[in-house]
Amino acid sequence: MSGPGADGRGPGMTPFRLLLVEDSVNDAALVTAELEQAGYLPTTRRVDTLEALRDALAAGAWDLVLCDQRLLGFTALDVLSLLHEEGRDVPLIVLSSQLSEDQAVTLMKAGARDCFSKDRLARLGPAVARELEETRVRRERARAELDRDILSRASELLTASLEQAARLDQLVQLMVPRVADWCAFFLQDPDQGGLRLVALAHPDAERRAHAWKLDQRFPLDPLAAAGPAHVLRTGQPEFMPDVRKRPEPITRDVAHQRAIEGLGLRSVVNVPLPGNEGRLGVMSMGTLGDRVLAPVDLALALELARRTGLVLENARLFQEAREAVRLRDEFLTVAAHELRTPLTTLRLQLGTLLQRSEAHRLEPDVVTRLERSVRQVRRLGTLVEGLLDVSQLSSGELSLMPERFDLEELVSEVLERYQAEAGAAGCELRQSPRRGLWGTWDRLRVDQAVAALISNALKFGPGRPVEVDVGREGGFARIQVRDRGIGVPVDQVERIFERFGRAVSSHSYGGLGLGLYLARRAAEAHGGRAWAEPALSGEGARFTLELPLEKETRE
Repeated sequence: MSGPGADGRGPGMTPFRLLLVEDSVNDAALVTAELEQAGYLPTTRRVDTLEALRDALAAGAWDLVLCDQRLLGFTALDVLSLLHEEGRDVPLIVLSSQLSEDQAVTLMKAGARDCFSKDRLARLGPAVARELEETRVRRERARAELDRDILSRASELLTASLEQAARLDQLVQLMVPRVADWCAFFLQDPDQGGLRLVALAHPDAERRAHAWKLDQRFPLDPLAAAGPAHVLRTGQPEFMPDVRKRPEPITRDVAHQRAIEGLGLRSVVNVPLPGNEGRLGVMSMGTLGDRVLAPVDLALALELARRTGLVLENARLFQEAREAVRLRDEFLTVAAHELRTPLTTLRLQLGTLLQRSEAHRLEPDVVTRLERSVRQVRRLGTLVEGLLDVSQLSSGELSLMPERFDLEELVSEVLERYQAEAGAAGCELRQSPRRGLWGTWDRLRVDQAVAALISNALKFGPGRPVEVDVGREGGFARIQVRDRGIGVPVDQVERIFERFGRAVSSHSYGGLGLGLYLARRAAEAHGGRAWAEPALSGEGARFTLELPLEKETRE
């Protein structure tokens, strides 16, 4: 410790806030001198009544209370009782000219940290050192617990299914009054630019209303040298333990600066809300009167702002993605409707030409080209219908029109339609023996689902046979399509049923990635399911479509 200066107060002296409950001015001077001799620089307030003590406790935070054992009208026990009543974690040391052993024991049991006679003031320095250190450790632990509690509750709020405004309103409430006297969030306004106040917490409704009016009347200057706008522009947090010592005003607007000063601010902390592509806004908190913020409050604000910024950024990205999906679905709906009419006309025209090909005895090469064109138009029509179904699914479930039919007959019809495509792919389509399997389903949806499984097998297993088995399993009709193509990796068996999902590159195999998605949704709309699994032999894959049977059919 460096030596004392000419006035006995050297630069190495330890400052602390002392509340001295003493009715003797001379004794108070002796205590202060002893503390300075021990290397302390107390900021002292002396009181000699319980009312003055209560006012002093309300005025600020104290590090230590030194109290005479008996004063006019009250004792140290009354002081201890008042400290407990106010919930103040302040150590108390009792000094007395006359103090019996029994009195000392009673005081220690009541909560006094030490008791000794005024003629033994040499003990005061070590006792103060011990109490200040124990108080520091105790307060640091309590503050760590407070920070953990606030951040834990903040995480719950940030992950809750709340609207952004409600979420921010509840977040600022966490900080008041446990950490600060007021807390606010400012977010960037994409329409008007700059910052706007979106959430504010303060226990006084009149002050809250005044702050909201102040924000509406005086927008924050984006070029301000301090305050939230400056933090947003620079990205650097601002910590002002005493705003009265701010080197320059927060705004060049005299009326605005006067209104800010009228708020009675003492300490402020402004920290940026980080986003992926810049800063989203600013979190601000402050104190009034004698209450002062500390570096630990800045650390808490930075962590809370980091978590809040992350959630706000994710919410923004989610909203953008949802809007993009909405626009895409609108485009798919419009495109599907616009394509449907010319495709229908083209299909009818090609069909007419194909029907007349025999009568006009067209060359075989021309007939072949017409048949190929019909298949391609039919394939394009299937893709368009798939797009329309996807757009409908985005806004609700598939609509069903049930009718009773033979499932094996429908599968045969689908296989017949794909014979030409199978021949072009070098695949043989094989169907299990037909025995008849009747049920009530939506014929069009089941047809589309089966067609998707067949088309998928032909695409990924060219040159190999494709086997289709139709049967029943318990209360369900089951269609299984087995190919011997490239197979499906185990980690992709679910992804291929997602919308626009695929297990291989679209450049190699084409398609929109909708067929299996619509097949599964069709099965689920009926109360069934669809799934895929790699072949046991490691070659190819097996796709299963399961549809519920009617009760009488099951029996």
